[in-house]
Amino acid sequence: MLFEPERHQALPSDGWDEQSVRAAIKRIAADTIRDFSATTLWPTHPDDAPPSATFYNLYIGAAGVIWVLDYLRRSGAIEAVPDYGPIILDLIAPNHARFARARALGVGGLLSGDTGILLTAARLNGISSVVEQIGEAVDGNAENPCREFMYGAPGTAVASLTMWRETGDAIWTERFRRDIRRLWSQLRPCLDTDCLIWEQDLLGQLASHLGAVHGFAGNLLPAIQGWSLLSTEEQMDWSACIERTLRATAIRQGKLVNWPQSQGRHRPGRTAILVQHCHGAPGIVNALAYFTDSRIDDLLIAAGELTWHAGPLVKGGGLCHGTAGNGFAFLKLFRRTKDEIWLDRARRFAMHACNQSHAARQQHHRSRYSLWTGDLGLAIYLWHCITLDDRFPTQDFF
Repeated sequence: MLFEPERHQALPSDGWDEQSVRAAIKRIAADTIRDFSATTLWPTHPDDAPPSATFYNLYIGAAGVIWVLDYLRRSGAIEAVPDYGPIILDLIAPNHARFARARALGVGGLLSGDTGILLTAARLNGISSVVEQIGEAVDGNAENPCREFMYGAPGTAVASLTMWRETGDAIWTERFRRDIRRLWSQLRPCLDTDCLIWEQDLLGQLASHLGAVHGFAGNLLPAIQGWSLLSTEEQMDWSACIERTLRATAIRQGKLVNWPQSQGRHRPGRTAILVQHCHGAPGIVNALAYFTDSRIDDLLIAAGELTWHAGPLVKGGGLCHGTAGNGFAFLKLFRRTKDEIWLDRARRFAMHACNQSHAARQQHHRSRYSLWTGDLGLAIYLWHCITLDDRFPTQDFF
């Protein structure tokens, strides 16, 4: 079995309606601006955590909400947005407090910690206001044992690339190369498969994940995005590793392919066959679609076909484990192959995600205020289906 049908929904025959998509983006933004509180930020959605919880980081918290509103304004999707610049750095201390019982995860991560909040501050208030703090956060996260994108050094290596592109300062390429070389040195032979893989240490839970958030594919992101900064020998080594591990760990059925959550030693209770951005075929595509070598094209296309065959996700319309995140795989395949079928599929998923968001709003009387799990990430996906932009937010661009 390549996927679990109960996790997916049938796709209706709704055709693309750009006017309704634009209206959904504006509605999400208007809800978000309206429901902000200077004391409690944004209400937590019951599908994310108990209502008493407040989140501050890029992944699920206020920093991500602020980043999206600013991006939608800058890109022309919406108009005026309140100035959240004065409060953005105030999110760091309470975010540290949330990690007080989980220090092993570190507080510097791109999606989870200081680095994402500081990059958002740089976007709002100017890079010079936080450049030293970003450097400290990246350096402090360099030896994080998590070895994955959300908490670990692969995520902060992407931050170094962002800062290099913005500033041109060589210190950021030095940080990037340091983290990439350390990451390469941590690859190990897989216990039961002829390939190289990383082991993640998440609060003492050891596993070799394969997905785009917590595993192999996400760890490849900085190398692929910073490809021009690698030597020819390094490029050859990374290319061989990418193809070897993807083929060795793939689960195939005809023209479809998926990947398990983990290879070898599984994390207890996490052995589902998922089709999501965080674990499974869509995330593989989303993480690796900028790989310049065509040697894995057959795998990426087969992963896209599996994502389409499985259908939208029951969990909702968001990015990490929702319909929008899966839809981004179609946008990426449209850019990579130039085949219009992928754009049509992306837009079909967009219409369904709009309907999911609307139904959830009717049930809870508000939107879901988070970037990676909620309506804010969906808004970017909808906008990119209009503008034909395949970049995945806070992964491919900042």
